[in-house]
Amino acid sequence: MAVVDIVKSIVPLNGTVELPATVAITAIADGALVPYDKADHKIVLIIKNNGAAEQTATIKKGNGLQGVEDLVITLAAGKTHVAVIESGKFVNVSGDYKGKIQIVGSTTDIQVAAIALP
Repeated sequence: MAVVDIVKSIVPLNGTVELPATVAITAIADGALVPYDKADHKIVLIIKNNGAAEQTATIKKGNGLQGVEDLVITLAAGKTHVAVIESGKFVNVSGDYKGKIQIVGSTTDIQVAAIALP
């Protein structure tokens, strides 16, 4: 399977937006890409385990100087986590995934969405 591009929902100032539906990502292979075109503290990742067993999601290290290790998140069955990620460690600065972070799941039960704050 190919990589899944995640479209962020934009939350307006003094307004609301429906929580976006999560998108299933490919297991282990390419996963999902989230564009990081806002300040780090303005992008919230939503990572859900839609399965019946504990699973992991991995935010891959970026290819910049600070990208030294992946971030592995363990999710209990049916649970949803949110994360705010530091761009220096996880955003790709060159190549096909430039300006994006990559998230892969241990199975296709892992689902992802993202919101951008004003």
